[in-house]
Amino acid sequence: MIRYFSLLLVSCSTLLAQTPNLTLELITSGFYRPCDVAVVSDTKFLVAQTDGKIKLVKNGQLTTFLDIGSKIADPDWGGIFGFTLHPQYETNGYIYVHYSRKGDMASLIARFTRNSANPDVADLSSEVSILTIPYPNGGHRSGRVGFGPDGYLYITTGDSSPGARNSIGDPAKLAQNLTDLHGKLLRIDVNGGFPYAIPPTNPFASPADGVPDELYALGLRNPWRWSFDRQTGDFWLGDVGQDDWEELNFTSANAPAPQNYGWPCYEGSHTYNTTCPPGSTYHMPLLDYAGYSSGKDASITGGFVYRGSKYPALRGWYVYADYARGTYWTLKRETNGTFQNTQQSISISSSPVSFGEGPDGELYVVSLLDGKLYRINVYTIQSVRNGNWNSPSTWNCNCVPTSADVVTVSTGHTVTVNQASSANLLILTGKIQISADGKLTF
Repeated sequence: MIRYFSLLLVSCSTLLAQTPNLTLELITSGFYRPCDVAVVSDTKFLVAQTDGKIKLVKNGQLTTFLDIGSKIADPDWGGIFGFTLHPQYETNGYIYVHYSRKGDMASLIARFTRNSANPDVADLSSEVSILTIPYPNGGHRSGRVGFGPDGYLYITTGDSSPGARNSIGDPAKLAQNLTDLHGKLLRIDVNGGFPYAIPPTNPFASPADGVPDELYALGLRNPWRWSFDRQTGDFWLGDVGQDDWEELNFTSANAPAPQNYGWPCYEGSHTYNTTCPPGSTYHMPLLDYAGYSSGKDASITGGFVYRGSKYPALRGWYVYADYARGTYWTLKRETNGTFQNTQQSISISSSPVSFGEGPDGELYVVSLLDGKLYRINVYTIQSVRNGNWNSPSTWNCNCVPTSADVVTVSTGHTVTVNQASSANLLILTGKIQISADGKLTF
C-alpha cells in the first residue's frame, strides 16, 4: 500500500490540497488499441478496440463480446471510434457502435443486440443500420456516440478534413455548412421510430428549412469525446485542434440550441479562417491550450464530471486529459463562470484516449498505446498536524513512513535530509517527491 505524506518542518497545521490528487489503478491489460469503455458495473466492463472487437472484462477475465473486424475499414485508425449502451441495456441488450465501414469508409452508427441465451456476447447478425455519413475524403470522423439526460442519442462528427499538420483545416468550411452533417453534433430519438425519429425540440426540425433535421450544433473540427454532467445536465466537449490550440467547451444545460463552436473560423478562441463572414455568433471555449505548434504533440480527450461517492473531494470536478502528452487535469467550474484548472502529477505513463463513467459515478480511462484499463482514484495528503516533528510516535495521523511510502515535500515547506537519509532524525527509506516550491536540502 502506498500512502502519501506531507512532512511539515516549519508549520504543523493541516495541509489542505487545493485540488484532488489523482492516481490510476490498473484494472486489466492486454487490449489491442482500446479506444472506448462502457461500464456495466465496478466488476464488469466493455472495452472497444480499434480493430473491430469489443472485449468483455468480467471479474478480471477478458473475452470477446462482439467482433466486427470483417466490417471495418482499418484496424488501427479506421475501425471502431466509439460505442455506448442503451439506458435500458440490462433489459433490451442494445449497444450502439460508431465504426468506419470497409470499402467506402463511410461512418456508420449501428445497433447490435446482446445474445438472449448468453449475455456475455452480442449477436453479430442483429446489426441494424441507424445512420450513415459518407466520408469520401477520409479525415476526421470524430467518435463518441452516447445518450443524453433527455434519452436522445447524441453523435459528434468530424469535419472530414485529413488533418495533416501545417495544412489548411476544413478548407470547404463544412463545419459551418448547415446543409452538411460534417463537423456537427447530431441528436436523434432511437426510441421513437425506426431506425430513429427526430426530437421535436431539435433546432432544425422543420422539414422545409433545407437543414438536416438531425443537426443540433455546429462548428466542430474533431470532437472526439464529450459528456453530460449527470447531476446538472451541462455539456462538456473536447475538440482536437489543427496545429495551434486544443479546446474544451462548456455549455450549460439551459443554453439554447444550436450552439456554433466556431471551427474553422476559430481554433480555440483564436481566429483561424479569416474568410468567415462577420457577424456570426460563436460559442467560445471555456479554455484552450497550446497545441502541436508549441513543440509538443497534442490531442485533447474530453472526460466527465465526477459524481461518485467514493471520493467526496473529487465530487463536482471535471476530469480530462491529453492523449498525445499523457497529461491529466482536474477542473472545477464555479457558478459565476470562473474555474480552477490543475494539471495532475500522475507517474504512470499512459495515452488516455477515452474516459468512462460507471452507474455509480466512478470514473475510468483506457490507454490506447499500452492497452490498459484504469480506475481513477484519489489519494489524500496527510500532515504531521500538531505532533512533534522530532518524535514520530507523537504524530496523530498514524503516518510514520516506511519503504513502501511516498514522502511528499509540500509547497512552501522545506525538509532537510543529511547524508544518512534522515530528516530531523527520521529515517526516510521510501520514495521522495517534491511539489512545486517545495525544498529538499542535504
